[in-house]
Amino acid sequence: MKGSVDLAAFAEYLERIQGKSRATGTAYVNDIEAFSGYCRDHGLSIEQGLTRTQAGLYLVERIGDHRRAAEDAARLSARSGARAVSALKALAQFLVFSGRLPENPLAGFKPPKYSRKLPPYFSSEEMRALVCAFDDAGADAPLLIRNAAILHLLYATGLRVSECAGLDLAAVDERQRLVQVLGKGNRRRIVPYGEHAARALRRYLNKARPALATATSGAAVWLNHRGGRLSARAIRNVLDAAVLRAGQLKHVSPHKLRHACATHLLEGGADVRLVQEFLGHETINTTQIYTQITRTHLRDVYEKTHPRAERKKP
Repeated sequence: MKGSVDLAAFAEYLERIQGKSRATGTAYVNDIEAFSGYCRDHGLSIEQGLTRTQAGLYLVERIGDHRRAAEDAARLSARSGARAVSALKALAQFLVFSGRLPENPLAGFKPPKYSRKLPPYFSSEEMRALVCAFDDAGADAPLLIRNAAILHLLYATGLRVSECAGLDLAAVDERQRLVQVLGKGNRRRIVPYGEHAARALRRYLNKARPALATATSGAAVWLNHRGGRLSARAIRNVLDAAVLRAGQLKHVSPHKLRHACATHLLEGGADVRLVQEFLGHETINTTQIYTQITRTHLRDVYEKTHPRAERKKP
Protein backbone atom coordinates (compact mmCIF):
# COMPACT_ATOMS: atom_id res chain seq x y z
CA MET A 1 0.00 0.00 0.00
CA LYS A 2 1.21 3.48 -0.82
CA GLY A 3 2.46 5.29 2.25
CA SER A 4 3.04 2.11 4.27
CA VAL A 5 5.86 1.82 6.79
CA ASP A 6 8.82 -0.55 6.95
CA LEU A 7 8.41 -1.95 10.45
CA ALA A 8 11.86 -3.56 10.51
CA ALA A 9 13.50 -0.24 9.67
CA PHE A 10 11.29 1.49 12.25
CA ALA A 11 12.35 -1.03 14.92
CA GLU A 12 16.02 -0.48 14.06
CA TYR A 13 15.52 3.30 14.24
CA LEU A 14 13.93 2.98 17.70
CA GLU A 15 16.86 0.97 19.02
CA ARG A 16 19.79 2.67 17.30
CA ILE A 17 18.67 6.29 17.04
CA GLN A 18 16.18 6.76 19.87
CA GLY A 19 17.88 4.31 22.24
CA LYS A 20 14.69 2.44 23.11
CA SER A 21 14.91 -0.96 24.76
CA ARG A 22 13.98 -4.03 22.75
CA ALA A 23 10.80 -4.50 24.78
CA THR A 24 9.71 -0.90 24.17
CA GLY A 25 10.53 -1.23 20.48
CA THR A 26 8.40 -4.37 20.20
CA ALA A 27 5.48 -2.63 21.92
CA TYR A 28 5.79 0.39 19.59
CA VAL A 29 5.92 -1.84 16.50
CA ASN A 30 2.75 -3.62 17.67
CA ASP A 31 1.06 -0.26 18.13
CA ILE A 32 2.08 0.87 14.65
CA GLU A 33 0.80 -2.39 13.15
CA ALA A 34 -2.60 -1.60 14.68
CA PHE A 35 -2.38 1.99 13.42
CA SER A 36 -1.49 0.77 9.91
CA GLY A 37 -4.62 -1.38 9.96
CA TYR A 38 -6.68 1.63 10.97
CA CYS A 39 -5.23 3.65 8.09
CA ARG A 40 -5.97 0.86 5.59
CA ASP A 41 -9.55 0.54 6.83
CA HIS A 42 -10.07 4.28 6.36
CA GLY A 43 -8.29 4.57 3.03
CA LEU A 44 -5.45 6.65 4.45
CA SER A 45 -1.73 6.57 3.87
CA ILE A 46 0.46 6.54 6.96
CA GLU A 47 1.34 10.19 6.33
CA GLN A 48 -2.35 11.13 6.07
CA GLY A 49 -3.05 9.29 9.32
CA LEU A 50 -0.33 11.16 11.18
CA THR A 51 -2.22 14.38 11.72
CA ARG A 52 -3.49 15.54 15.07
CA THR A 53 -7.09 15.11 13.91
CA GLN A 54 -6.64 11.59 12.56
CA ALA A 55 -4.45 10.51 15.47
CA GLY A 56 -7.13 11.76 17.86
CA LEU A 57 -9.86 9.88 15.98
CA TYR A 58 -7.73 6.74 15.98
CA LEU A 59 -7.24 6.92 19.74
CA VAL A 60 -10.93 7.55 20.37
CA GLU A 61 -11.79 4.50 18.28
CA ARG A 62 -9.19 2.29 19.96
CA ILE A 63 -9.58 3.42 23.56
CA GLY A 64 -13.36 3.60 23.31
CA ASP A 65 -15.65 3.36 26.28
CA HIS A 66 -13.86 1.95 29.33
CA ARG A 67 -17.07 0.31 30.49
CA ARG A 68 -16.90 -1.97 27.48
CA ALA A 69 -13.14 -2.53 27.65
CA ALA A 70 -13.46 -5.95 29.29
CA GLU A 71 -15.83 -7.08 26.52
CA ASP A 72 -13.60 -5.91 23.68
CA ALA A 73 -9.99 -7.07 23.86
CA ALA A 74 -9.07 -4.87 20.88
CA ARG A 75 -9.68 -1.70 22.87
CA LEU A 76 -6.80 -0.04 24.65
CA SER A 77 -6.62 0.90 28.30
CA ALA A 78 -5.94 4.57 28.88
CA ARG A 79 -2.37 3.74 29.87
CA SER A 80 -1.81 1.74 26.68
CA GLY A 81 -3.32 4.69 24.82
CA ALA A 82 -0.59 6.90 26.27
CA ARG A 83 2.02 4.47 24.97
CA ALA A 84 0.27 4.39 21.56
CA VAL A 85 0.64 8.18 21.35
CA SER A 86 4.35 7.83 22.08
CA ALA A 87 4.58 5.20 19.33
CA LEU A 88 2.80 7.48 16.83
CA LYS A 89 5.09 10.39 17.69
CA ALA A 90 8.12 8.13 17.28
CA LEU A 91 6.80 6.96 13.91
CA ALA A 92 6.29 10.55 12.76
CA GLN A 93 9.85 11.38 13.81
CA PHE A 94 11.07 8.28 11.95
CA LEU A 95 9.36 9.56 8.79
CA VAL A 96 11.07 12.92 9.27
CA PHE A 97 14.38 11.07 9.70
CA SER A 98 13.62 9.10 6.50
CA GLY A 99 12.76 12.23 4.55
CA ARG A 100 9.09 11.34 4.07
CA LEU A 101 7.81 14.19 6.25
CA PRO A 102 9.23 17.72 6.50
CA GLU A 103 8.48 17.96 10.23
CA ASN A 104 6.82 15.98 13.00
CA PRO A 105 3.08 16.79 12.85
CA LEU A 106 2.52 15.26 16.31
CA ALA A 107 5.15 17.29 18.17
CA GLY A 108 3.51 18.42 21.40
CA PHE A 109 0.56 16.05 20.94
CA LYS A 110 -0.51 14.99 24.45
CA PRO A 111 -1.35 11.40 25.40
CA PRO A 112 -4.54 10.73 27.35
CA LYS A 113 -4.17 10.94 31.11
CA TYR A 114 -4.39 7.77 33.13
CA SER A 115 -4.35 6.98 36.82
CA ARG A 116 -1.59 4.75 38.08
CA LYS A 117 -2.50 1.87 40.35
CA LEU A 118 -0.18 1.88 43.32
CA PRO A 119 2.09 -1.18 43.53
CA PRO A 120 1.45 -3.40 46.57
CA TYR A 121 3.28 -2.59 49.78
CA PHE A 122 5.78 -5.12 51.14
CA SER A 123 7.17 -4.68 54.63
CA SER A 124 10.87 -5.05 55.35
CA GLU A 125 10.03 -8.23 57.34
CA GLU A 126 8.30 -9.75 54.29
CA MET A 127 11.27 -8.89 52.12
CA ARG A 128 13.72 -10.32 54.64
CA ALA A 129 11.87 -13.65 54.70
CA LEU A 130 11.78 -13.74 50.92
CA VAL A 131 15.36 -12.81 50.06
CA CYS A 132 16.71 -15.13 52.78
CA ALA A 133 14.73 -18.10 51.48
CA PHE A 134 17.84 -19.82 50.08
CA ASP A 135 20.38 -18.66 52.65
CA ASP A 136 20.60 -22.13 54.23
CA ALA A 137 21.83 -23.72 50.97
CA GLY A 138 24.75 -26.07 51.54
CA ALA A 139 28.08 -25.88 49.75
CA ASP A 140 27.02 -28.76 47.50
CA ALA A 141 24.02 -26.82 46.14
CA PRO A 142 25.49 -24.22 43.72
CA LEU A 143 22.11 -23.42 42.12
CA LEU A 144 20.59 -22.58 45.51
CA ILE A 145 23.62 -20.44 46.41
CA ARG A 146 23.12 -18.65 43.08
CA ASN A 147 19.43 -18.14 43.85
CA ALA A 148 20.25 -16.60 47.22
CA ALA A 149 22.69 -14.16 45.62
CA ILE A 150 20.17 -13.15 42.96
CA LEU A 151 17.46 -12.40 45.53
CA HIS A 152 19.77 -10.40 47.79
CA LEU A 153 21.13 -8.38 44.88
CA LEU A 154 17.70 -7.64 43.35
CA TYR A 155 16.34 -6.28 46.62
CA ALA A 156 19.56 -4.43 47.50
CA THR A 157 19.88 -2.66 44.15
CA GLY A 158 16.36 -2.45 42.69
CA LEU A 159 17.66 -3.72 39.35
CA ARG A 160 15.22 -4.53 36.58
CA VAL A 161 15.18 -8.25 35.83
CA SER A 162 16.68 -7.62 32.37
CA GLU A 163 19.49 -5.59 33.96
CA CYS A 164 20.20 -8.34 36.45
CA ALA A 165 20.23 -11.06 33.78
CA GLY A 166 22.57 -8.98 31.62
CA LEU A 167 25.25 -8.46 34.27
CA ASP A 168 28.80 -9.40 33.32
CA LEU A 169 31.65 -10.08 35.73
CA ALA A 170 33.44 -6.86 34.78
CA ALA A 171 30.38 -4.89 35.93
CA VAL A 172 30.75 -6.07 39.54
CA ASP A 173 33.15 -4.21 41.82
CA GLU A 174 33.26 -6.40 44.95
CA ARG A 175 35.75 -4.19 46.76
CA GLN A 176 33.58 -1.06 46.56
CA ARG A 177 30.30 -3.04 46.45
CA LEU A 178 29.12 -1.48 43.20
CA VAL A 179 27.52 -2.82 40.02
CA GLN A 180 27.55 -1.04 36.67
CA VAL A 181 24.20 -1.40 34.96
CA LEU A 182 23.14 -0.92 31.36
CA GLY A 183 19.54 0.27 31.70
CA LYS A 184 16.77 1.53 29.47
CA GLY A 185 17.83 3.65 26.53
CA ASN A 186 21.36 2.24 26.86
CA ARG A 187 21.92 4.52 29.86
CA ARG A 188 24.63 3.34 32.24
CA ARG A 189 24.51 3.88 35.97
CA ILE A 190 26.49 2.79 39.03
CA VAL A 191 24.45 1.15 41.81
CA PRO A 192 25.75 0.33 45.30
CA TYR A 193 24.74 -2.70 47.33
CA GLY A 194 25.03 -3.55 51.02
CA GLU A 195 26.80 -6.12 53.16
CA HIS A 196 24.08 -8.79 53.05
CA ALA A 197 24.09 -8.79 49.26
CA ALA A 198 27.90 -8.62 49.26
CA ARG A 199 28.18 -11.81 51.36
CA ALA A 200 25.68 -13.70 49.19
CA LEU A 201 27.34 -12.53 45.98
CA ARG A 202 30.85 -13.33 47.26
CA ARG A 203 29.77 -16.84 48.19
CA TYR A 204 28.26 -17.38 44.76
CA LEU A 205 31.23 -16.01 42.81
CA ASN A 206 33.82 -17.87 44.88
CA LYS A 207 32.08 -21.23 45.31
CA ALA A 208 28.97 -21.73 43.19
CA ARG A 209 29.80 -20.05 39.88
CA PRO A 210 33.04 -22.00 39.38
CA ALA A 211 31.04 -25.21 39.86
CA LEU A 212 28.54 -24.13 37.18
CA ALA A 213 30.96 -22.60 34.69
CA THR A 214 32.03 -24.31 31.49
CA ALA A 215 34.50 -23.39 28.75
CA THR A 216 31.73 -21.49 26.94
CA SER A 217 30.23 -19.64 29.91
CA GLY A 218 31.81 -16.33 28.95
CA ALA A 219 31.54 -13.32 31.24
CA ALA A 220 27.95 -13.75 32.45
CA VAL A 221 27.53 -13.36 36.21
CA TRP A 222 24.51 -15.65 36.53
CA LEU A 223 24.83 -19.14 35.06
CA ASN A 224 22.27 -21.89 34.58
CA HIS A 225 22.86 -25.60 35.21
CA ARG A 226 24.40 -25.96 31.73
CA GLY A 227 26.83 -23.11 32.27
CA GLY A 228 25.01 -20.63 30.01
CA ARG A 229 23.76 -17.16 30.89
CA LEU A 230 20.67 -17.25 33.08
CA SER A 231 17.66 -15.71 31.32
CA ALA A 232 15.25 -13.12 32.73
CA ARG A 233 12.50 -15.76 32.66
CA ALA A 234 14.67 -18.11 34.73
CA ILE A 235 15.23 -15.34 37.30
CA ARG A 236 11.46 -14.99 37.59
CA ASN A 237 11.30 -18.74 38.22
CA VAL A 238 13.89 -18.31 40.99
CA LEU A 239 11.64 -15.77 42.66
CA ASP A 240 8.59 -18.03 42.32
CA ALA A 241 10.53 -20.79 44.06
CA ALA A 242 11.54 -18.37 46.83
CA VAL A 243 7.91 -17.38 47.40
CA LEU A 244 6.98 -21.04 47.92
CA ARG A 245 10.01 -21.69 50.10
CA ALA A 246 9.28 -18.66 52.30
CA GLY A 247 5.56 -19.49 52.55
CA GLN A 248 4.53 -16.08 51.22
CA LEU A 249 0.95 -15.51 50.17
CA LYS A 250 1.50 -12.32 48.16
CA HIS A 251 2.45 -12.72 44.52
CA VAL A 252 5.95 -11.34 44.01
CA SER A 253 7.67 -10.55 40.73
CA PRO A 254 11.21 -9.23 40.21
CA HIS A 255 9.71 -5.81 39.51
CA LYS A 256 7.96 -5.88 42.89
CA LEU A 257 11.34 -6.36 44.53
CA ARG A 258 12.31 -3.17 42.71
CA HIS A 259 9.17 -1.50 44.10
CA ALA A 260 10.03 -2.67 47.62
CA CYS A 261 13.61 -1.44 47.32
CA ALA A 262 12.46 2.04 46.28
CA THR A 263 9.74 2.24 48.92
CA HIS A 264 12.05 1.20 51.74
CA LEU A 265 14.75 3.64 50.63
CA LEU A 266 12.23 6.49 50.83
CA GLU A 267 10.88 5.28 54.16
CA GLY A 268 14.43 5.34 55.46
CA GLY A 269 14.78 9.00 54.51
CA ALA A 270 16.44 8.83 51.09
CA ASP A 271 15.93 11.86 48.85
CA VAL A 272 13.54 11.14 45.99
CA ARG A 273 15.99 12.45 43.38
CA LEU A 274 18.72 10.14 44.65
CA VAL A 275 16.26 7.24 44.42
CA GLN A 276 15.47 8.34 40.87
CA GLU A 277 19.16 8.10 39.97
CA PHE A 278 19.53 4.84 41.89
CA LEU A 279 16.69 3.18 39.94
CA GLY A 280 17.56 4.74 36.59
CA HIS A 281 14.21 6.47 36.11
CA GLU A 282 14.18 8.93 33.23
CA THR A 283 11.80 11.33 35.01
CA ILE A 284 11.14 12.16 38.65
CA ASN A 285 7.41 11.46 38.12
CA THR A 286 8.05 7.72 37.91
CA THR A 287 9.93 7.76 41.21
CA GLN A 288 7.33 9.85 43.03
CA ILE A 289 4.81 7.01 42.77
CA TYR A 290 6.75 5.40 45.65
CA THR A 291 6.26 8.41 47.89
CA GLN A 292 2.53 7.83 47.47
CA ILE A 293 2.97 4.20 48.56
CA THR A 294 4.72 5.23 51.77
CA ARG A 295 2.02 7.81 52.55
CA THR A 296 -0.73 5.29 51.85
CA HIS A 297 0.93 2.70 54.07
CA LEU A 298 1.39 5.26 56.86
CA ARG A 299 -2.31 6.13 56.69
CA ASP A 300 -3.31 2.46 56.78
CA VAL A 301 -1.11 1.81 59.82
CA TYR A 302 -2.50 4.88 61.56
CA GLU A 303 -6.11 3.85 60.96
CA LYS A 304 -5.42 0.36 62.28
CA THR A 305 -3.48 1.36 65.38
CA HIS A 306 -4.33 4.84 66.64
CA PRO A 307 -7.09 4.79 69.30
CA ARG A 308 -8.66 7.98 67.95
CA ALA A 309 -8.55 7.06 64.28
CA GLU A 310 -12.26 6.10 64.29
CA ARG A 311 -11.48 3.17 62.07
CA LYS A 312 -14.35 1.45 60.38
CA LYS A 313 -15.72 -1.64 62.07
CA PRO A 314 -15.56 -4.82 59.98
